[in-house]
Amino acid sequence: MAGGDTIVVNGRYVGLMGLDKEVRRLRAELGDDAPADEAASRLLERLSVRNYVPAGARSAYLEALARHWLKATGREDGAAQGGERGPLVIKILGPGCVSCNRLEEMVKDVLARLGLVADFEHITDHDEIWRYGVMQTPALVMDGRVLCAGRLPTPAQVEEWIRALTNGR
Repeated sequence: MAGGDTIVVNGRYVGLMGLDKEVRRLRAELGDDAPADEAASRLLERLSVRNYVPAGARSAYLEALARHWLKATGREDGAAQGGERGPLVIKILGPGCVSCNRLEEMVKDVLARLGLVADFEHITDHDEIWRYGVMQTPALVMDGRVLCAGRLPTPAQVEEWIRALTNGR
């Protein structure tokens, strides 16, 4: 499943088949200025046909889809509406090797242990990796900053970086 077909619902990564396709369709229908809550409702209605959405989690899915809509339409750049900062944005840079996958799992474990939510992406495209100035993988990027490259940090280091970046969120 593509990274764009994944959202964070209640702190967990959830894959939704057809999410990117439906977002593109809805953008063509409504335009990028459509309210996030309206877009999220329509997306949930359409995606529920092919994906299981627990009845008790509908509101959490709507929130996650609204965040996804804002990000997809370029209206969320790390700052949420109302003056609050949005979720931490974490990117793992690497081709999907054992070390890259280990780093991804480590970061997810730290997030889960801390009870935090983050927008998460694993970038495997070499051109995009090089745009960060990274020549060795795995690399860890949080909120646009390369924190380490060419090595695996310790879980304690990852936790320290996450705590520092989420302070005040």
